[in-house]
Amino acid sequence: MAQNAYGTDTWAISQSSPLLGAGNDGSENAVNSQKAPSSVTIPLFSGGQSGLATTGKVPERIRFIAADDFPPFIFRDSEERLMGYNVDLAREICQSLKAACSLKILPFNHLANTVANGEADAVIAGVSMTPANLEKLSFSQIYMRFPGRFVTSKRSTLEPLPETMGGKRVAVVQGSRHEAFLERFFTDAVAVPFENEELARNALVSSEVDALFGDGMRLSFWLDTQKANGCCKFAGGPWLDPSYFSGGLAIATKAGNIKMLNAINLGLTRLQSNGRLGELYLRYFPRGFF
Repeated sequence: MAQNAYGTDTWAISQSSPLLGAGNDGSENAVNSQKAPSSVTIPLFSGGQSGLATTGKVPERIRFIAADDFPPFIFRDSEERLMGYNVDLAREICQSLKAACSLKILPFNHLANTVANGEADAVIAGVSMTPANLEKLSFSQIYMRFPGRFVTSKRSTLEPLPETMGGKRVAVVQGSRHEAFLERFFTDAVAVPFENEELARNALVSSEVDALFGDGMRLSFWLDTQKANGCCKFAGGPWLDPSYFSGGLAIATKAGNIKMLNAINLGLTRLQSNGRLGELYLRYFPRGFF
């Protein structure tokens, strides 16, 4: 793998490069085109926003940067190859725009300033939309959100709504935003705080509580583990509130670089329209968390 000026890994694709899946060396198959199982809801994130370019000239190249410690979005496999949802998404954007692209790995705390200084074009690594970052960066459409979800035992018929949760014991992580959300909107439920996620999950498995409320993505992975042992299921739908939960993932460009921002938004809109965002979602989250 090539070395860059920062001494870290990078990959690049040209306009004629094949669009690969998880691997970055041609070893993986193309992103599959499987359809969602009927029980999996594929969320809509991009598109439909006013003021975003849908046509026009796009950059000839996009220099993406990211950190490699953000699984399942960017990480390394056992052979040190870059993997993850964001890696595939960057490739998909490049392909949709017919642009030459590269992805360079840097320490996370260098990412925002590297783009702000013009040394790279876009961060695809979960950089937050903080006031400080908004002064120097512009953010694309959201491409991933993280809802709160309730989980119950498989035999439970509980439909978790504010009006149905009176007296129900709900496990949450102590001090978490999910605990705050539950106490604010499910006032008749009994929040049962635990020190960490594992203890909260164990309480549900052992029937100490009626439900568990937490991060939907993390819970979707847990539901497929041996520890869960098929005990439980999602109950009700997703709960989204940026005041409590993450506002979602977006790609950051240098503030004022309208051409780059519009190109990335165009790529995301195309990927939503042609189903590729849905395919990526199924690749990395086959159970789904919406």
